[in-house]
Amino acid sequence: MSFVPLNYQISAEPQTHLFRVSLSISEADPEGQILALPAWVPGSYTIRDLARHVTQIRAERNGQDVALHKIGKDRWRLAAGHGPVVVHYAVYAFDRSVRTAYLDDQGGFFNGPAIYLRVLGQEDQAHAVLLEGPEDWRVATALPRQSGATWGWGSFIASGYRTLIDHPLLMGTLTLLDFSAGERPHHLLIQGIHQADLQRLGSDLTRICDWQQRFWGDAAFTEYHFLCMTSADGYGGLEHRASSALLCARDDLSGHNADHYQRFLGLVSHEYFHSWLVQAIRPAVPSASALDREALTRDLWIFEGITSYYDDLCLRRAGLTTPAQYLRGVGKELTRLLRRPGRFLQSLAESSEDAWIKLYHPHVNSANFEVSYYNKGALLALCLDLSLRLESAGSRSLDTLLARLWQDYGRTGKALPEGQCINLVEALAGPTLAARLESWITEKTDLPLRALLAEMGIALRLRAASGPQDEGGQASAQTPQAWLGATWRPHALGAQLCHVQTGGPAEQARLSPDDILVALDGVRSTAEQVPTQLDALPAGAALRIHFFRDDILMETQLTPAPPPPDTAWLELLEDVDEVVLARRRAWLEGV
Repeated sequence: MSFVPLNYQISAEPQTHLFRVSLSISEADPEGQILALPAWVPGSYTIRDLARHVTQIRAERNGQDVALHKIGKDRWRLAAGHGPVVVHYAVYAFDRSVRTAYLDDQGGFFNGPAIYLRVLGQEDQAHAVLLEGPEDWRVATALPRQSGATWGWGSFIASGYRTLIDHPLLMGTLTLLDFSAGERPHHLLIQGIHQADLQRLGSDLTRICDWQQRFWGDAAFTEYHFLCMTSADGYGGLEHRASSALLCARDDLSGHNADHYQRFLGLVSHEYFHSWLVQAIRPAVPSASALDREALTRDLWIFEGITSYYDDLCLRRAGLTTPAQYLRGVGKELTRLLRRPGRFLQSLAESSEDAWIKLYHPHVNSANFEVSYYNKGALLALCLDLSLRLESAGSRSLDTLLARLWQDYGRTGKALPEGQCINLVEALAGPTLAARLESWITEKTDLPLRALLAEMGIALRLRAASGPQDEGGQASAQTPQAWLGATWRPHALGAQLCHVQTGGPAEQARLSPDDILVALDGVRSTAEQVPTQLDALPAGAALRIHFFRDDILMETQLTPAPPPPDTAWLELLEDVDEVVLARRRAWLEGV
């Protein structure tokens, strides 16, 4: 193997939840080499403070200690001097997520930014990694291997720091599923206890990956790894070069619960789609960042919103869901948006810019003040897709726009400039639709979904929620008579409020999130009994409520209101002409 100037030796210690790292720097800056951890993780737009997990750090040169001074919360400076340096440090890994690091006696995972110190000024040098750990464990990563058996411990190589941190590693007693898509080898590796239906997963993942490769017409990778961790109720994903890190509930993989299994397929579809839209077609602002501070962008509606639109549409077009199942998901997506009064206070562009301080830091009142560029971005993508189809008589669509993005930016390696997508829409469909798109991004109003769906022979229906667990997406015969303007969860003392909606009866009665309702009109209540007690009230009657706040018993009066029609479902209309049927088929089938 040729000389590599930067070498990481990483040892996994499951019993202490520590990754011990020795970083060898062959030519440290003689005036005082600076070392740093990224402030944020690519694809996850919030400051992570990863350095808080570094439990020990020291340096040596020729066997002698070298002073190492902390000059920032996530950076250190070596004392001046000549000759190779070795930096020893340990990272505590007990965060079961796809963004950081986790290690116990069942297995481990790490995302590069949480582990690899950056040697400032040498990011473009080759970086080598030697991994060590329990003998009976397997190791999975898309990072090019230099030594060791396949799926075993060994050494790996990266052409530079940004490449290094974009290849996460999964380790432990791994279940391996190999399959081929687009004549490219793919691997699903599962860590943790599970009852995965591997035969079904192999078939369904092949269909997802085949469809997406045909959709784009090419791929920037030659081999792909799905690195999947299971837990009791986990969920999440993060895209990488030639791989994705996945976290799911262990029963998602069995297929015993159809909704849970479809949720996992949607997660796979989403992260795989990012191989093109994020990894190849790169957002200019985040990709140019040195990862040392926030990089504000208004374009996350493109990269996450459009991807969120296609993740379920891919399942439909690949034949893994029916049109009715797909539209049920759209109805749920719209329901989530309609239940957020924040859609009138925050635009999609602002949601993107505020990702650093809001999306990843939700609180009990988030829905009152914010929207998600995933949620509203997906519905905007639907509006844009249908608008392009309708205004071109089916000759253009969002598929056409993405093909243009792939040709101009994915294939060339050029980053997509901020705001350029609107210019491309104007070139594709004219200034009128481009102006409409810009208004959807910047204005704080509802999207024209009802009218656009009607042109596809689909009726958008709205109704009241049938209860706290109603996610929408389908019709319901159950209609409550009274509405608190709040959601709640069970508590040992009664019903604890989770969310209090702006302008609703609960807010007007001065109730707040975390208040515990214990009695309604003098009768003890529970989370299960609240709906029944509300429905028994005469219309317009006031309700006396006793509740605890901070262990203090309080009383208020509340007049329930009729429940708002904030629950959406979509109906496929049968009595439509052949033109509409063909239009709908082209959209849902991708033909």
